[in-house]
Amino acid sequence: MARQMERVCSLCEAMCGLIIEKSGDKVLSIKGNPADVFSSGSYCPKSQGLKDLYEDPDRLKQPLKKTKAGFITVPWEQAFEEIVEKIQKVQKNHGKSSVASYVGNPNVHNYANTFAVPLFLRSLGTKNRFSATSVDQLPHMLVAQLMFGHQFLIPIADVDRTDYMLILGANPVVSNGSLLSAAGLSSKLKHIKDRGGKIVVIDPRYTETASLASQHFFIKPGMDAYFLAGIVKILLGQNFSRGKCSPHSWSNLEELQVSFNEIALDQLANISGISIEVMEQVSSELLDAKTSICYGRMGVSTQQHGTICHWLINLINLLTGNFDQPGGVMFTHPAYDIVNLMNKAGVKGRFAKYKTRVRKLPDFDGEFPVSTLLDEIITPGDGQIKGLITVAGNPVLSVPNGTELEKAMKQLDLYVAVDFYLNETTKYADYILPPTSPLERDHYDIVFNALAIRNTVRYSQPVFAAPKGSLADWQILLELWKRLASTPAQRYQRSLIYKLAKIIKPKGLLDLGLRRGPYKLSLKKIGRQVGGVDLGPLRQSDSSRFRNSEIDLYPKDLHEGWKAFQREVQKFRSADPEDTLLIIGRRNLRSNNSWMHNCKGLKLKKDACSIFMHPNNASERNLEDGSIAVVSSSVGAIQLPVKITNKIMKGVVSIPHGWGHGRPGTKMSHAAKSPGESLNDILDHKNVEGISGNAVLNGQRVKVRRT
Repeated sequence: MARQMERVCSLCEAMCGLIIEKSGDKVLSIKGNPADVFSSGSYCPKSQGLKDLYEDPDRLKQPLKKTKAGFITVPWEQAFEEIVEKIQKVQKNHGKSSVASYVGNPNVHNYANTFAVPLFLRSLGTKNRFSATSVDQLPHMLVAQLMFGHQFLIPIADVDRTDYMLILGANPVVSNGSLLSAAGLSSKLKHIKDRGGKIVVIDPRYTETASLASQHFFIKPGMDAYFLAGIVKILLGQNFSRGKCSPHSWSNLEELQVSFNEIALDQLANISGISIEVMEQVSSELLDAKTSICYGRMGVSTQQHGTICHWLINLINLLTGNFDQPGGVMFTHPAYDIVNLMNKAGVKGRFAKYKTRVRKLPDFDGEFPVSTLLDEIITPGDGQIKGLITVAGNPVLSVPNGTELEKAMKQLDLYVAVDFYLNETTKYADYILPPTSPLERDHYDIVFNALAIRNTVRYSQPVFAAPKGSLADWQILLELWKRLASTPAQRYQRSLIYKLAKIIKPKGLLDLGLRRGPYKLSLKKIGRQVGGVDLGPLRQSDSSRFRNSEIDLYPKDLHEGWKAFQREVQKFRSADPEDTLLIIGRRNLRSNNSWMHNCKGLKLKKDACSIFMHPNNASERNLEDGSIAVVSSSVGAIQLPVKITNKIMKGVVSIPHGWGHGRPGTKMSHAAKSPGESLNDILDHKNVEGISGNAVLNGQRVKVRRT
C-alpha cells in the first residue's frame, strides 16, 4: 500500500519541503510539499537524487578492505579493529598529526554528524584537519568571526522585504541561495521587481540570475574587491546613514575612514572595469532605496581578495543603514540556536593560532586550508602526513591541483574513507566504511536553519528503516572514537559515554537543543505540526549577540591584508599576459556534489561539462561551437567541448566544477558515461587568498587552443 511522508530535502541549502510517496521499500514519487511552512511547494530537480541514491546499485552497503586482489567485503567488527590498530600504529611511529582528516560539505546536511565528527576528530588528536570550507566559504565565516564575534553570525539577505538587491559572485536562481537558505528564490527575486524594486548583478557572466535582474554589469574575475572598495569609499565620503540609524554600536569608524584616504576612485574603476559613474549610481541606489541589500557569495569568496570582499560587503550594508534591519541583512533566530549554544558552552572561534608545516598558512577554528593538503603529504620531514581519513568527501575532484593530489594519495600508509561510493578519491582507500543513505535516517537542518531567510523548524523521520547490519555515519564515527581510547581510564570513560550515546542518540541531543532554544520547542511539539512550525520573519537581534556588544568595523586581523590590497592598487598595471584567459566556475541546477552525477533521475545533459567562451575569443583560436579545446595552465591540461556565447565577458572562460569521472578504478557507472573533466586539474593549489588561505578558484589564468 502506498504511503506519503513529509521530508526536507538534504541535497542543497534550499531545504525544500517534499512529499515522498513510497510503497514497501520503493520510492514512487518525490514532489514539493505545498503545506511546508518554508518552501510552500517549491522544489528543484536535485530532489530526485534522494531516490536515485537510495536505489543506486553502485552505492556501497558493506565495509570494503583493499587487498592485493582488489577490494573485498569484510564484517564491521573486523574493519573497526584493523582500522584502529593501523591508525594507532601510524601515530605511534610518526606522531598524532601524521593522520589527517578531510570533511566534505555533505556533513553539514547531516545533523548527527555535527555532533559525531568533532567528537571523532578530538579522539584523533591531530592538528592536520581539513574540510571543504576552505575551497568555498572560509572568508565569509572568518569575517563574521572578526566583525561580529562568531563564525555563524552571517548576515542573511531579507529577500522577502527588500526593495533593492546588489548581487556579486552568486547565481541564486541556480543555487537556490547559498549561505542564504531560501526555497523558491527565483520567485522571490521576481517579486522584488514586481513590487517596484530593483536587482543589480555584477558578474563576469550573464547568468540565469542576471537574466532576471534590472541591470547587469560585467566585471573582470577576481576584481570584485576593487568595485566594492569604490562603493565603500563613496559611502564614507557622504552622510552615509541618510537618517537611517543603526540599531547597534560600532567601533573603529575613524580608523576605517582614515584607511580609505589614500585610495582613489579612478584607480579602482580602472582595475575593476566598472566606471566611477556606475559606482556612484549603485551607491546612490543603495542609499536611496527604502531598504537595500548587498549580497556576495562563492564567486567573491574564492578569489584573490575573498576576505576583503566579504568585509567590504558587510561595510556596505552597515554604512547604508541596512544592517540588522527588515529588508536589509539580518540574523536568524533558529529554534536550535547554534550560536547561543556554542557561546554558553564557552566554544570560541580562533584564527591563526597555528600555521601549517610547509607553507605556513593559518588555521581557522582548528582547520587548515585544504589547498596545502598536497604539500603536507608529499613534503618529507617531521610532521609529514602519513594517513588520511575522509568523511563524505572527494578531494581529488574538489581541491585544486587534483591530478597531483591523486598521485599523493598513493604514498599514504593508511587511508580510511567514510563514504557510500567508490569514487575518484576513495578508490585509493585501504578501507571504505559506507553509511546508510539519507532516506534511511532522520533529518534536521541545524546549520542551514541558522542561515535561512525565515525562522522555521521542521523535523523529518526516516522514510525507510535502515537495513539490518547497516550503520549511520554517526554510529561509524562513534565506534571508531570509542576504540581509539589509549588508556584504561579513557577506555572506561568512553565505554560509559558510548552506552549512553547509543540510548540517547543524536535525536536526543537535538531535542535537548530545541528545548534550550529561544522557542522552547521539542521534537514532539514539532511532529504535531503539518509542514513544520513557522516562527516568523527575520527580526532584529539584541546587541549582546555580538562580541563586546558592538560591531568591529576594522578588525585588526584585516589590517595587513587591507594594506596589501592598497599597495596592489598603487602598483596595478592593466597589461595581461599574452594569449591567456581568466577562468571562472559555473553551477548547474541539477548538480551540487560530484556524486550527484551518478543519479540518473537528474538527467544531466551529456555536454553539461563544457567551456563557455566569448565569440571573439573563440574566433581568435579557430574554435567553433562544439569544437574540442585544450585548456591548460601551469599545473595541467584538460579537454572539453566549447559553447560559444555572448553571455560571458570577453577574456573569460567558464567551466563547471565536480566533474572528471573518467578516471579508472571507480564504481560510478552512470557518471562514467558522461565523465567530463575536473576543473581543479588545471587550478594551481598554491594560489590562495592572502588572509585566510582559502583557495583561489576564480581568476586564475589559462590558455585555450584547438586540439
